Amino acid sequence: MTSSSAHAEIELKLRLPGADARRVAAQLASIPRLAGLTPIEQRLRNIYYDTPDQRLRQAGAALRLRSQRQGGGRARWLQTFKTAGKAAAGLSQRGEWESGVRSGQLDPVVLRGTPWPTLDADGQLFAQLAPCFETEAWRTLRLVSGEDGSHIEVVLDLGQVRAGDAHTDICELELELLKGRPDALFELAAHIATELAVLPAPVSKAERGWRLLDGTLQAPRRARRLELAPDTPVLQAAQAVLAEMLGQFMENLGGIVDSDGAELVHQARVGWRRWRSALWLFKPLLENHPRPDVTGLRPLLKVRGAARDLDVAALESLPQWAEAYIGGDAERARHWQTMEAAVAAERDVRRAALLSTLQSPATGQALLQMERWLHALPQAAWTPELADQSIDAWAAVRTRRLHRRLADELKAMEDTDLKSSEGLEHQHNVRLLAKRTRYVLEALRTVLPRERTRRWQDQATELQTRIGAARDLMLLATLLEPLGVEREILGFLRGVAAGRLADG
Repeated sequence: MTSSSAHAEIELKLRLPGADARRVAAQLASIPRLAGLTPIEQRLRNIYYDTPDQRLRQAGAALRLRSQRQGGGRARWLQTFKTAGKAAAGLSQRGEWESGVRSGQLDPVVLRGTPWPTLDADGQLFAQLAPCFETEAWRTLRLVSGEDGSHIEVVLDLGQVRAGDAHTDICELELELLKGRPDALFELAAHIATELAVLPAPVSKAERGWRLLDGTLQAPRRARRLELAPDTPVLQAAQAVLAEMLGQFMENLGGIVDSDGAELVHQARVGWRRWRSALWLFKPLLENHPRPDVTGLRPLLKVRGAARDLDVAALESLPQWAEAYIGGDAERARHWQTMEAAVAAERDVRRAALLSTLQSPATGQALLQMERWLHALPQAAWTPELADQSIDAWAAVRTRRLHRRLADELKAMEDTDLKSSEGLEHQHNVRLLAKRTRYVLEALRTVLPRERTRRWQDQATELQTRIGAARDLMLLATLLEPLGVEREILGFLRGVAAGRLADG
């Protein structure tokens, strides 16, 4: 062992969507706060270890060996142990213990001064460790000193994650806080984002390695269960709920950059709607903390919605009616296939528009503003009567109010002609309220009465599904008409939609 250090790692990770690996280093060097700083260039190889049953991963810990070569010098080997951390509002924080080792092999001796013994008291876990995946990268590092006394390490990594024969590219920035307040990370990230397109990166390189290994790298990020305790302070609960929902939105946006999976687009939309539902849930609390400006996200939300609408048409609505329309008629089959080709081409156009918007600096700036707003939530000036409340009392009041609103809108819908503009408006309102009810109840289910919550949630899900299916069909013909689809097909789809509305 040559050296040893331990610290709490606080960092902000940013992907660089659409960046040209040959030019991005020069682009970064031209950004005003980084211009003129002398970069340190390194060649890194990281080998991550775990047991066959992934005990470290399950514990949220990581153990790696790093070969670090600078300039023409010899490689230096470092062993790093990281404990389970926490991530909130885009910032990840975890314990890190790093030691120099003499060769490219794990050294159990240097783990004695870390929390490792709490995981492996008898040494049996260490004996089972084996390499799982590797990362290789060219690293360019700069130290940025702020006027507020902060010191931030800005790291550009370009390379690959490899697990067996599978691999994925690395093109990202890491901003690590060495000294100062965490908000300085957001300030510097916002400065970089004015010049370079970025996306918050909730998934670490190590986690990408694990997902590459188990074949889930391109899997969509779905809603996760929050284990809130009834006596959790409402302010703490608000940050946890909002962070989980924002994480779903942002992680799926990152997935869209790498994959054309329709479910990623869908789950990004779900994440956004859940986020909006949580903002309503905590609206009285947030009067002291004005919401972030999301104007820069409007182009993204528009093209994402357009892409999802056509995904629903191509993958859900149209397939279920193909046989009913064609009915063994060759001419009708030809027209249907022509329509499917037109839909596929338009989906490609909308996918390209979505990727272009994700690569816009304005998108990254808006997303960073949201993360910064969420990070500042606990520091806002709160009145005691709000901040001292527990989440169970808050949840009971807000969910009852939401349930009453849904019941009122449902009654209004039943008293109108569903084919009229007023009836369609009520349908839309009921569907939106049903979704909001479902998302809020799912987020708060650990602090609400079980049976009532399940009953209300089932009602909201049924309403959302029933009304959604009718509305998707009703909008389908309108969606397809600009694509030059045969009038006979459009008439058929409008007829099916009218029948569904009459039955509903």
